[in-house]
Amino acid sequence: MTETMTSAMAALTPRPRRSALTRKVNALRWGTVLVLIALWEAICDGPLRNNDFLAPPSRVLTIGVAAIAQPANLLALWQMTSRFLEAFAIVAIVGSVLGLVLGRVHRQIFHGARDVVTVLYALPMVPFYPLFVLWLGLGMRSEVAFGVIHGIIPLVLITMTASAGVETNLIASGRAMGAGRGQRVGLIVLPAVLPEMIGGLKIAASLSLLGVLLGELMISVDGVGTFILAQINNHQAAPLDAMILIVCLGVVVINALLSLIERRASRWR
Repeated sequence: MTETMTSAMAALTPRPRRSALTRKVNALRWGTVLVLIALWEAICDGPLRNNDFLAPPSRVLTIGVAAIAQPANLLALWQMTSRFLEAFAIVAIVGSVLGLVLGRVHRQIFHGARDVVTVLYALPMVPFYPLFVLWLGLGMRSEVAFGVIHGIIPLVLITMTASAGVETNLIASGRAMGAGRGQRVGLIVLPAVLPEMIGGLKIAASLSLLGVLLGELMISVDGVGTFILAQINNHQAAPLDAMILIVCLGVVVINALLSLIERRASRWR
């Protein structure tokens, strides 16, 4: 009787709602952002008052944003964005397919391929950029290729490892119910590795953008890299910081979109 009453009282006890928890998390996030902005403003107005490469948020939002809004600088931002989107599209398609294939081949081939990809992932790619310039020339093609090589390796490694880790019982059940190889990959393997694949795409997006930006910075022809180098040479902190913040904001938006896709695609879980 006592146990029954205890269970009934526990069932009647109100539980914290998800919406309330979400509000608290959002308040903590935005509160942290506001504190960091205030700290940034205080540091720039205090110890780093004479720093040539760090402007306070007030100047970034006024002088910096006004400089970015100039047609030539908007064109530079669009050039980098278009190169990144092209590189990321190649990475997302080729890297996902290659990772799924390598994860489901013979175990010996998988282990050998994983070792090769791991070694490639550990290599610093920056010294190889002159080779991309020699092979593909200055400008868009070499920068897109450099973005692809930065982003595709971690995506392949993460996807192939997740694909190889799918439970054999699920694959055997699909085979027993008459599913072909393509159906098993599309209906069993792909949904099982989707969270890891989305996580790999988030990493690949950041690294692809880094590769494109590094290409523009190392051998500057146009794009955001040219703009950043010009602001550094001219000691223009506000436009420099504004452009860097816009690039960082773009990465945040891309990660948010990928997280939204992951939530919608994983509702069945």
